[in-house]
Amino acid sequence: DEVHRFNKSQQDAFLPHIEDGTFIFVGATTENPSFELNSALLSRTRVYVLKNLEAADIRRLLDSALESEQGFAGQLRVDEGGLATMAEASGGDARRALNILEVAADLAEPDDDGVNRVTAQTLEQVLQTSLRRFDKG
Repeated sequence: DEVHRFNKSQQDAFLPHIEDGTFIFVGATTENPSFELNSALLSRTRVYVLKNLEAADIRRLLDSALESEQGFAGQLRVDEGGLATMAEASGGDARRALNILEVAADLAEPDDDGVNRVTAQTLEQVLQTSLRRFDKG
């Protein structure tokens, strides 16, 4: 992750190990690898460009998180408008969508059935605050 943070000397140090198969080099970066990796390392890599997910993909992810036993297992309710708002606010980023859902769940209030419900007010509050809960800075 964040392979762009390696300086040129560090990148050069990887080359013999990549060439002889000692290392299988897998890196990720938010930067353009053509500008951040030296040409020797770049020539030995295959670059995959990841694109933002579509809103429908984000909706499926959120639905799965709400229903899955590894997620909220049906113990959190979000109406269609709320799901659409989360999908739009995520900007196609699955991690951001799940972070929005997690923070909303933390703030959700129980409804008459005792199941926590994410309201429009909850989402408004979530989207006005920073979602960088576990990042430095």
